[in-house]
Amino acid sequence: MAGIVGGNSVEEEYLWSCSLTAANKEFTWAPEDSSDTKEDDENDPSVKPGHRLLIKSAILMPTAKKDEVTIVQIESEGYNKQKVVVPICAMRGGSDYQQYVDLLVPSQAKITLLQGEGPINLVGSHCVDFYGYRDIGAGDSEDEDEATADEEEAEAEAVKEKGDEKKKTPTKEDKAEDKKTPAKEDSGSKKRKASAEPPKSAEKKKKESPAK
Repeated sequence: MAGIVGGNSVEEEYLWSCSLTAANKEFTWAPEDSSDTKEDDENDPSVKPGHRLLIKSAILMPTAKKDEVTIVQIESEGYNKQKVVVPICAMRGGSDYQQYVDLLVPSQAKITLLQGEGPINLVGSHCVDFYGYRDIGAGDSEDEDEATADEEEAEAEAVKEKGDEKKKTPTKEDKAEDKKTPAKEDSGSKKRKASAEPPKSAEKKKKESPAK
């Protein structure tokens, strides 16, 4: 099971369990990544995934001795590297069969059957957090996306500039129309001017007639 925790961080969960009996009273939880090496940790610690153990429930089997109290203890590292040793569940044989624990263990731990003979089973989830572990190379893809976007913008601007040039450059037809149109307008204006002005001979006759 995998889920997005936040941002680009990915968390995977795996089913986990362990059994404690009179013959096997200790269990050490110290997960290691098979692909992880010391060189990787020294060169780039961010590539190392984080492991967490979530103990959900404890189940005391019916074969446990009646009225015998079974106690499970955990030993791990707390805040500021302080050692923590504490019981996490206590169950009585014949009456207690399942107990809700819900304990998150963020680092390596040793689980011990402190009292009783069991058998008792612990069930939970092994959580693997990938913070930056799977993001290697993600920056390259982002750069490629940005470069592609810039190229697309440049192409769009080039196409726009070509379109503007086509609009500005006059065609042969436009030139021909520009040459023909003023000639027609000039001839028409000359005709109108000639019709508007009366002939000079008519004016002279009008002026002479009152003298007679």
